[in-house]
Amino acid sequence: MRLTSFGDVVRITGFPAALRRACPEAKIVIVTDRGLAALFVAAPDVDRLILHERQPLLNVWRQARRAFVAAGIAGGFDLAIDLQGRPASAAWTYASGAAIKAGRGGFRPGWRFTTPTDCRVSDTTESAAILERLGIPVPDPAPVLHTSAAGEAAIEPILKQAGLPAEGFLVINPFSRWPTKAWPVERYIELLPQLRRETGLAMAISAGPGEVLEAERLVAALPPGTAVSLAGRLDLAQLLALLRRSRLVLTGDSGPMHAADALGTKVVALFGPTWPERAGPWRKDQIVIQRWRSPRYHAFRQPDSAAGMAAIPVADVRAAVLAALA
Repeated sequence: MRLTSFGDVVRITGFPAALRRACPEAKIVIVTDRGLAALFVAAPDVDRLILHERQPLLNVWRQARRAFVAAGIAGGFDLAIDLQGRPASAAWTYASGAAIKAGRGGFRPGWRFTTPTDCRVSDTTESAAILERLGIPVPDPAPVLHTSAAGEAAIEPILKQAGLPAEGFLVINPFSRWPTKAWPVERYIELLPQLRRETGLAMAISAGPGEVLEAERLVAALPPGTAVSLAGRLDLAQLLALLRRSRLVLTGDSGPMHAADALGTKVVALFGPTWPERAGPWRKDQIVIQRWRSPRYHAFRQPDSAAGMAAIPVADVRAAVLAALA
């Protein structure tokens, strides 16, 4: 079980393979949010995907029981692992009726064990430790994503219509639902024309449905032909195909950052208040730029922590992108 959010769910995608190695005959079921189904549709070690619908907590257990009954696996689990540690994921874990229940969180009656969150270590490392404690070796916990045939087929006409090549472009992911995690837009306006001139690579602006106007304003502020906006035009399967085909992704601390990393795409990640050792890309060859951070992990919820992103100069990001491309 890991219901939300985008980047957090990406970080558990290496564990089905570890379960398969440890238990070759197991039936492995993933429970996650309906909007994140594309992360597992093409996963080779996932036998079943059950989708969580967001609703009031009091209804989650009933939803989970109905889903397990409909799938014909109610009460048939040997092991349930909650890698979220929230009340909703705990409700799904209880509803599974598994003989052994374990995972993140505080005290859970009837569970084998629970593990409190430690923001000083990688989220992926923390999840791997839960499996190891259950006797499931995790020699390589690296997140791994697989694009679907449908996503790959659907992205082709979108790229063509946008005037982008089939692969080898730069993806710029400038926005965040947390404004404190976003690099100031005027820095992108200064940087992107430089990158276009120096690299000659096409650039696509990636953003969600709620960021379409922001992306259009960014593109309008750039010299003509610098970048095109794909904001609001891609579903998750298409976004994964876009990230896989890109040569590099420039982004803040975000779900697309983790997805690009898990797809093996080069990443330059800009970090402000959040901690890269907890929330950064897993692969060590990715470039993370941070010039200031808060002593408190969750300070990104406070507006004054935006100083962390503002502390990153354009010259540093330009140099990092050019180095990664080289």
